[in-house]
Amino acid sequence: MSQPGRRAAGWTTLVAGLGALAAGVVLLLRPPAAPADVGSLPPLPVVVAPRTAAPSDPAPAAPARWTPARVAIDRLRVAAPVDPVGTTRAGALDVPGDPDRLGWWIGSALPGDRRGTVLIAGHVDTAEDGAGALYRLETLPVGARIVVRAGDRDVAYRVTARRSYAKSRLPAALFRRDTGPLLALVTCGGAFRDGAYDHNVVVYATPL
Repeated sequence: MSQPGRRAAGWTTLVAGLGALAAGVVLLLRPPAAPADVGSLPPLPVVVAPRTAAPSDPAPAAPARWTPARVAIDRLRVAAPVDPVGTTRAGALDVPGDPDRLGWWIGSALPGDRRGTVLIAGHVDTAEDGAGALYRLETLPVGARIVVRAGDRDVAYRVTARRSYAKSRLPAALFRRDTGPLLALVTCGGAFRDGAYDHNVVVYATPL
């Protein structure tokens, strides 16, 4: 959720806080677990680094009218509003507290860009509000369609892969703007321990 030259040490921190608000949720509501890894990806560099300060948040690279406003996933019956977000002082991605809203990291690419990853994330659930928009993301199959509303246009993507990563081990391509065009949807998954989930579920999709 980095541009060339950014320090790798901050990458793993950006999504580390996605499960922090989930303490006390009723886990019996979670859907049956699907295979964690499906589909294929090009080789992606993996960063293993301690949690340190996150990279600073750059300004969006295009007029605000082109920033993501809504994500629709018909397969999951999801139509979620999207807010532009930065990072907290601790370096975690500052996603909306409402799990029905998603956050687009302002350091990532924009829908329709020819290069880079569009990074959108949200809480899987919270104790106060229950299941979020991405609650069933771990069940989304390869081939499913995702539509991102940006300004006055819709940008459609097709899911190519789904992965589960430990919070301390995330692919560097999630944070880059010099890769091929890619959409990454991120939420929490894995086991719930000490008030937080221990993995991130990432769905990758390419433009149609």
